[in-house]
Amino acid sequence: MLTESGQPLPGLYAAGEVAGFGGGGYHGYRALEGTFLGGCLFSGRVAGRAAAQALG
Repeated sequence: MLTESGQPLPGLYAAGEVAGFGGGGYHGYRALEGTFLGGCLFSGRVAGRAAAQALG
């Protein structure tokens, strides 16, 4: 999410499908339900580490 000036909103973290792919995402609209799990785990880990680092 960006501010009105186009800068990242401090303290807000999003990764993977939730970051704005609009439903199409990496796997596309016709993906099988289980195919999203790997990406969710990895991108959640990346977002969590970034949030923890920002908080110190």
